[in-house]
Amino acid sequence: MAKTFSDFSQLKKFRPAEPEPPPAPPPAPEDRQLADSANSTDYFSSLLGTGTAPRQKSPRATVVTPATIARVRAEQAEDAFAAERESLEAELAEKQSVIDALALDSVQQKESLAQAQEKLAQAESELTRFKEELARTQEELARTTTALETEKSAPKMDPALHEEVAAKDREIARLQELLVEAQRTALSSTVLLDKPEGISEKFTGEVREHLLEALADAQRAADAGGRDRRARILEAILCANVRTGELARRRDEVKQIMKEAGAFIEDSTIAALEKLGFRYVSGANHHKLDFAGIRFPIAKTPSDHRSCLNSAAEICNRVF
Repeated sequence: MAKTFSDFSQLKKFRPAEPEPPPAPPPAPEDRQLADSANSTDYFSSLLGTGTAPRQKSPRATVVTPATIARVRAEQAEDAFAAERESLEAELAEKQSVIDALALDSVQQKESLAQAQEKLAQAESELTRFKEELARTQEELARTTTALETEKSAPKMDPALHEEVAAKDREIARLQELLVEAQRTALSSTVLLDKPEGISEKFTGEVREHLLEALADAQRAADAGGRDRRARILEAILCANVRTGELARRRDEVKQIMKEAGAFIEDSTIAALEKLGFRYVSGANHHKLDFAGIRFPIAKTPSDHRSCLNSAAEICNRVF
């Protein structure tokens, strides 16, 4: 006798297996030929709903594989990319032609600018030459006008007499120069004191000028100290031997040279001092000058103008 089951509580744990879907039928030969033909794009476009041609009814169902759909879409994307590429290439070619035209225009503008600058330089050169010629003409006109006015204001004189007067003037000037030189020579060898041997003068009459300045200082000291006789003798000597003022002139010139030098002692300053009898010794850290065996340094870059004036005062005090 067969057994029967009356407990159905466990039946909910068991479910019937889902049936497997039937395999897709292979595509018909005619559908495959249409997909591979030259008009496959239009055909599948009509199948996908993207084309314009109406879908023809087939007597049987057409099966389209995913690979075929992907290939069709790839062909469509490639066609769209090719069209866009052609458009971009056309636009690029147009822009390149504009750039080439602008470059040619720029070259022409640069050539025109160079020609204009050259003409401007020539015009400026002509203007400068014209100004110089005008200045020379004005100077010549001024000299001619002055000579004409002088000739008009001068009294009439016989040419022969005029030449004689000019010759005498020249002779007078020559004799005056000889007299001045003779006086300097005579004053340098005054009869009061003999000139010592071994002392060379840096300029004519240097020893005499120092001696007369020393006598003037002594005369002032004697007068202030109540030595009347000495003061009168020295005063008489100074009256008989007038100073030329060369020492004072050289002191003033040294001060002016150092004042103009400012905060930097250049070669021009050294050259100006050499004209006064100074000799340049060296310039490693400082400029070193020599005057009759007396040496002293000068800073190459003084701190300020007062430093230059102090150096000038020291130089004048030591050598003049």
